[in-house]
Parts: sequence; structure tokens; C-alpha cells
Amino acid sequence: MKTQEISFDVRRHPQPIEYAGSTSYVSEGCEVQLEADGVQIYAKVVKTNADQTFEGEVTGFLGGDLDKPGDLRIGSPIRFQERHIFGCTA
Repeated sequence: MKTQEISFDVRRHPQPIEYAGSTSYVSEGCEVQLEADGVQIYAKVVKTNADQTFEGEVTGFLGGDLDKPGDLRIGSPIRFQERHIFGCTA
């Protein structure tokens, strides 16, 4: 999967990931909330990589100028790290 490089916001330390549903960790199939340039980006985790990054597919946006975080669209493949995740739902 060719993923887009986006400059995601980083969760402040020690702010934890907010978990909802039946999970307490990030795994394949989870819906995660990321942020970039004032826009909340929702994505489904499709792969966990050995280098401790995640690959996902964008499922939605909330707030801000939707064209601002690169050329992201619904269905766009992205790569991100745990420090970029603000929320996770299973």
C-alpha cells in the first residue's frame, strides 16, 4: 500500500490515547482519531508494522479546511505512529 506522508499532530506527553468500545490498545480493525492542521482525521487501522508504525485508510474528517492536510480523501492510505493517535475505538 503506497501511503501519503502527512505531518500529523503529536499527542502531548503524558496525554494518553482515549479508548472507547472493547479495546485498550491499538490494533488492526480499530478506528483511530488523528489530527493535522486543525482537522480531525478518522482512519481504520489495516496493518501494524514491525517498525512500530501503523497503516490505515481514511474514513472521515471533522472540522477545518478539509483540503488542508495534503490531498487526503476518504479511502486514502496513510501511515502514522502511536504518538499521532488521540483516540481509538474498536
